[in-house]
Amino acid sequence: MKIRSTLRDPARGRTENRVASPPPGFLKRLAIAGLNLLTPLNTGLIVTYYTLRWLGGGHLWFVDGLGYVLPWLFSPLLVLLPGAMLRRSRLLVTLAAAPTALFLITYGQLYMPRLPVRVVGPTFTAMTYNVLYRNEDADQVATAIEAHAPDFFGLRELEPPMAQALERRFGDRYPDHRIEPSCGFWSRYPILQYEAFRLGGGEGGWAQHVVLDIDGTPVTVLSVHPRSPPLQGFHPLGLPLGVPTGFANEGRDADVRGLLARLEQIDGPLVVIGDFNLSDQHALYAELTRHLRDAHRESGWGMGFTFTRFPRLGLPTWRIDYVFHSPDLVALSTAVGNYGGSDHRPVIARLGFRATEKQSHPSPRRLRSHLGSAVRAPHSHLGLSRLK
Repeated sequence: MKIRSTLRDPARGRTENRVASPPPGFLKRLAIAGLNLLTPLNTGLIVTYYTLRWLGGGHLWFVDGLGYVLPWLFSPLLVLLPGAMLRRSRLLVTLAAAPTALFLITYGQLYMPRLPVRVVGPTFTAMTYNVLYRNEDADQVATAIEAHAPDFFGLRELEPPMAQALERRFGDRYPDHRIEPSCGFWSRYPILQYEAFRLGGGEGGWAQHVVLDIDGTPVTVLSVHPRSPPLQGFHPLGLPLGVPTGFANEGRDADVRGLLARLEQIDGPLVVIGDFNLSDQHALYAELTRHLRDAHRESGWGMGFTFTRFPRLGLPTWRIDYVFHSPDLVALSTAVGNYGGSDHRPVIARLGFRATEKQSHPSPRRLRSHLGSAVRAPHSHLGLSRLK
């Protein structure tokens, strides 16, 4: 219903009739109220998170937890920012613009075109893949690997039946491989040196330290899997939905710090692959990238999520699997593959030797390694023989 109002204009000595706009309907009022409420809440949460991190509060359990889901905290801005602009509210636009700027600072690089890089010598493709310990579909896993034909790959959460099936499937194409409890490594290139070790001072999972001969250049590869930090909490009145009270991240942090200590002992081209149970917003990720480069950050596109909390839906939720490399290598392209029955997607990176002004071909480098002078004999803790 339109409301007609009569206004008297004393200056002109005449009366004007105007039609007043009807009051907004219920849905519109609800949308306006939601916009007025959610915009400051969303901005406050994101700004508080960044402030606590900058003040050194990254160790706090809820800051640690938000580091996994940070990209999703920005997702309401897809509605809030346009809504604030339609409302023509300077306050709301300013509030929505602050987290938008933080998103661009944090993730904008992932959506920018990549500049070309020069490489010399051979290029090679690395893959890391957590196949999920309860995944029994070896054919799906093998198909996910074959789709990208990596030159070497490391598998995590590898159970004996899966290991045996993949050993039979890939033995001819990847003659050099090693299998340990919960992990395996396959390579087209000859393995010069090998060591299996446990992270976290012997309390963490098994990891593999390999030196490959890539067309005459020794390249060290570490395949690792720091422990997952379980969420702690309680269930009031026995309800299924618990109340979180912390992350048990001590094991994960000990594993990563042990890995950092090992990195200090290695010279020459280096690739580190695995499921790190870290997002790129955690403090330990920053420590890793002081030594190494993140292949996805260097050559990937988009968020590159590798893990899903909803395996049946297949909706990827955050990025915790990585291919890292030393600065004397360069990532040419990075991609994620199909789940293959797992809750992780494999990460595939094509790497090359970085060209310098004085270098026309990568010369073999002498590696200072704590592996010892003798090459460890092929073996398997699972009793699986190496295929000749």
